[in-house]
Amino acid sequence: MSNGGGFSEGADELLLMAGLASEMLAALRSHEDIFRYWKSLRRCGRLPSRQDLDPVAIKRRLPTISLIDVLAPNPDNNPEGFRQRLAGTELFSAYGEEITGKRLDSIYTEPEAQYWAEHLTFVVETGKPNVGLHSMAWRGAKGLSLFWLRLPLASDGVNVDMILGHDALIGKIDLLQSGIRSAS
Repeated sequence: MSNGGGFSEGADELLLMAGLASEMLAALRSHEDIFRYWKSLRRCGRLPSRQDLDPVAIKRRLPTISLIDVLAPNPDNNPEGFRQRLAGTELFSAYGEEITGKRLDSIYTEPEAQYWAEHLTFVVETGKPNVGLHSMAWRGAKGLSLFWLRLPLASDGVNVDMILGHDALIGKIDLLQSGIRSAS
């Protein structure tokens, strides 16, 4: 009910939920765009390779795109089996630092590194996409989650040696440090 013409707490919560639902819908559409693009690169059932990717074709999504190197043919859920080859500029705000060139165990706490190693190993072993939602509470941002998509890439069309990632931050991004630096 209303307090003298103002919104009630219930209405505020409803507006917050509507905002989060809108963010999730936008993130889902972004994932669909990337998935459709990746799928269009497949030929005769073979996986696309990194060389097949055309940054111009996904220009709008580049700030939230990542490439992950698979360092071993069978990573076996080991965080040391993966390295962040490339991380889009908007991912800085999620991690509060540059993660390009780092292995999972250098980016995440041990439980988070294991979480990612298991999901990435699934992509490597099955050659199939993987998607999920992961809380950023480990970074001190309890109201923020990462809605992620991981797609297999293979130089030979069969054996996954790289993973294409797309991430969307959902929730209160203002809790995290900005990637913008002053010129002084």
